[in-house]
Amino acid sequence: MVIEPQYNEPLPQCEGPKLRPFHDPKPAVAFRRLLSDKDSEGHAHVFEAAIESIAYAIKMFKFYDIEEDRAGLLDKENDLISDDLLYAHSDPFYNECRAYGRLEEKNLNGRIAVRCHGYITIPAETEEYLEHTFQVEDWDRPRRDYDKPVSQRQPFRAIVKELILKDVPLTGKVADKILRDTKRMRRCGIFPGDIRTRNYKDGLLVDLSAARTEPYYLFNIRSAKQVERMKNRDLYMWEAMVEENQLATRLRAVRNEKYCARLRPREKKTTGSKR
Repeated sequence: MVIEPQYNEPLPQCEGPKLRPFHDPKPAVAFRRLLSDKDSEGHAHVFEAAIESIAYAIKMFKFYDIEEDRAGLLDKENDLISDDLLYAHSDPFYNECRAYGRLEEKNLNGRIAVRCHGYITIPAETEEYLEHTFQVEDWDRPRRDYDKPVSQRQPFRAIVKELILKDVPLTGKVADKILRDTKRMRRCGIFPGDIRTRNYKDGLLVDLSAARTEPYYLFNIRSAKQVERMKNRDLYMWEAMVEENQLATRLRAVRNEKYCARLRPREKKTTGSKR
């Protein structure tokens, strides 16, 4: 049984960083346009919307199915991890809450990822409007929810972010900044996990729904080699992004093993004994 969240306090309700609610947790949201692909298989849909006449990017999350992550655990791991902890560390909405909570703790909100202004809930009644206006239908809402009156269905959970209208092309210089920002996040215990060109606007990361933030449950129960692989995923994705876009960068995220293999330790010259 999962504890029902209270949407008027920092979330998630677990040990570690949390994201505070927006200053008005149930604001009137005026949706202007869809910013993401309506057919995307991602974790959320992103809209430009106004709250109190101020424009924001509103990231509305799809509903999370805990069984998908349960299926990815070993039997012994399932015995160790409660549903509450699995939700708090695996739900993409909570992934962003925890990552932004840590950035807030470190005074880095808006400096290495787009600024976050907190989370809100949006009534289920909005679903019909979004489908009619923007043709957005895919929310992964549990089937049992549709058996209830609309007023009793789960609300949408959303994160309010700064709206970035300008952008910069991805160059080697920008890629180097992205890597420096990524490493700074990692030093804070945030492992973004999804470094792709589409996840950056004006050189700032805009998607943290795949982030793993310490304390993180799998880091405590997996082997050191497995944990290292999970933590380094973003570094290898940065390398792949650079290669895919054929960028000339000054930095490297990981060692170039092929180059290192060609290196040989220098042999020390031996000095003959004097006679």
